[in-house]
Amino acid sequence: MKVALDIDGVVADFVSPFVQILQARSSGAIDLESVTDPNFTNYPFLSSELIRQCVMEVSDDPNFWRGLAPLPTLVEWQCLDALSRAERLIFVTHRYERDHYSIHDVTCDWLREHGVSKPVVYFTQSAKSALVDKLGVKLFVDDRHENCLDVAENTEATVLMPHRSYNQSFEHPKVTRIQDLHALTAYLG
Repeated sequence: MKVALDIDGVVADFVSPFVQILQARSSGAIDLESVTDPNFTNYPFLSSELIRQCVMEVSDDPNFWRGLAPLPTLVEWQCLDALSRAERLIFVTHRYERDHYSIHDVTCDWLREHGVSKPVVYFTQSAKSALVDKLGVKLFVDDRHENCLDVAENTEATVLMPHRSYNQSFEHPKVTRIQDLHALTAYLG
């Protein structure tokens, strides 16, 4: 069974350092536990233009991605590495590719640093369902409701969503919530 995981919000903590950048560029404070929308639309002091500028800023900075904290436990990383070595694990991300550095290399180096010996990463700015379907993925994990909805409604993959403060309001009959990546073992057989 081929497994696809998103990176940011699934294996890498993107929100915490991104919130720090948003706070530094704006006039307001953001409590991490209050983040209920990953697009940050519920903060009136954050304009869509400021959020876009911050996204572009982190996209242009390879050190931002290198410095992200890992979310899985050591045992979960070992499980992911076993899947990687068996060529059953891929990562599908919306990280932006840049001309002045290779986000692919930075991402693969980060994954290797945390224990995935043979990372395979796909980058897309399109709906993830197209890649999931094309690659024959049977188990998909993402923290963003729009990606889970897309894959659940447009592919045959089983969709899992890790529990995060910003995805609490989302429910879908074809999306199963998980507390952590240890839950993957129940689906891998």
